[in-house]
Amino acid sequence: MARVVIVGGGVIGCAVAERLSLGHHHVTLLERDQLGCRASGAAAGELSPFGSSETMASRSLTMFPELVARIERDSGIVVEYHMREALQPALDDNDIARLKPGASAWLDGDECRRLEPSLAPEALGAVLLREGHITPPRFVRALARAAASRGADIREGAPATGFDVAGGMVRRVMSPAGPFEADWVVIAAGPWSKAVAASAGASVEVRPQRGQLAALNAGTTVLTRTIFWSSGYLVPKPDGSIIVGGTEEDSGFDDRPTAAGVAALLQLASRLVPDLGSAVVERVWAGLRPITADGTPVVGVVGPANLIAAAGHGRKGILLAPLAAETVSALIS
Repeated sequence: MARVVIVGGGVIGCAVAERLSLGHHHVTLLERDQLGCRASGAAAGELSPFGSSETMASRSLTMFPELVARIERDSGIVVEYHMREALQPALDDNDIARLKPGASAWLDGDECRRLEPSLAPEALGAVLLREGHITPPRFVRALARAAASRGADIREGAPATGFDVAGGMVRRVMSPAGPFEADWVVIAAGPWSKAVAASAGASVEVRPQRGQLAALNAGTTVLTRTIFWSSGYLVPKPDGSIIVGGTEEDSGFDDRPTAAGVAALLQLASRLVPDLGSAVVERVWAGLRPITADGTPVVGVVGPANLIAAAGHGRKGILLAPLAAETVSALIS
């Protein structure tokens, strides 16, 4: 079995570790901070296959039931996975012209408000969708703990500081925790993957995109389904809060929320669900998504013959994690 060192402890790195541990590979995962503390922990948790990369997303979504059953059994962590309905409303005639022709299920305005009474009165109709939902921090921890239960060495506070490259192969990964011999190395460091790969003589063209979110609490149930509109969304959570997201901003590696970003989220929320105009803002935060120029993730061998990159999944990282892990496993096996 191969000795595999994974650099990065977000959802992609942890999913790869979990999948490789099934094959009895000798897995070491190095995370410089804490598991899932960046974009993975900032995600809202919706598993929507709609939008870009729908073929990949739909395929990855079908992998969740088996994966969730396995990691909940082996980790003892409930990840709160379930499937549910979602709505993509049309607020004007342009929305109808864009959405209705390709809709597999279309609701008129009255039908929308029968399902979601708090939806904006100007909603003229909506596409009825079906999507998954999961709690990202629980999902990341469950992946890591399941991998560890099968012998994977999961190390937090252990950054990769360099690579020993010889003969076109990465021989060792250097870290304050010690040098780690490697038959394969997987870089899953999110938007930092470009810099990490460069230190091993490889090119991985990913960059950060800031996504801001807010958690609202109206004190009562105002929404039971996820609402998608334009590039934003409202996600009802089990605790009664509503997560509003998410902006798409070129801010470099600055992951701080801004007044303008939060204002845009609150405006979106109150437009789609007017009752949220009086909701309490419980929390605002932001994460840095790793994106590529064309929106296609980078999953494959880069540079040295045993160096694999798994990065650039953008706002679909949680959803695409099972497929990314399966792809990496196939390359190594």
